[in-house]
Amino acid sequence: MNNSKIAVRYAKALFDLADEQKCIDAVYEDMKVIDHLCAMPEVKEIISNPVIPHKKREEIIVALAGDGTNKLTVKFIELMFSHDRGDYLGAAARNYLDLTRRHRGIRQVTVTTAVPVSDKIKEELAAVVTGVKDGRIEFIEQVNGSIMGGFIIRVDDAYIDASVRTRLNKFRKEFSLAGFAE
Repeated sequence: MNNSKIAVRYAKALFDLADEQKCIDAVYEDMKVIDHLCAMPEVKEIISNPVIPHKKREEIIVALAGDGTNKLTVKFIELMFSHDRGDYLGAAARNYLDLTRRHRGIRQVTVTTAVPVSDKIKEELAAVVTGVKDGRIEFIEQVNGSIMGGFIIRVDDAYIDASVRTRLNKFRKEFSLAGFAE
């Protein structure tokens, strides 16, 4: 079976069960943690290490997820490892997050700037993105000094690059095409 289909099916089943048990938001927060954990190289090594027994890998992930982890999330992790699907845990978590965002109408906004963004600017961006002041926005803030200034914003699949780095590269390209650069 296609790897992505496996993760999607597990995520959909988890979402349906969480909806039935009225704990979508609690599992959503847990899946954010699981997604973050599964992105770490050390955790990836543990998950994919065949020398470590499935039960031990499962216990490690549950312990890393924390004491406040929802019972459904713990059962889901146990299920993934008992069916030898631990390698798909991160992808299943990402798919669950996407399903929940679509269900709740949450728009994911990634803002990359050279310096941290203030709360006031976040509120203004939320108003622009949603058209109302109290829209459901999930901000992911990235600080990257190499953009020199300006910002790069991604809203769902739309992408706006208004960084100084991009403008300088554009000028550099135009000058080289015109024969002014080396």
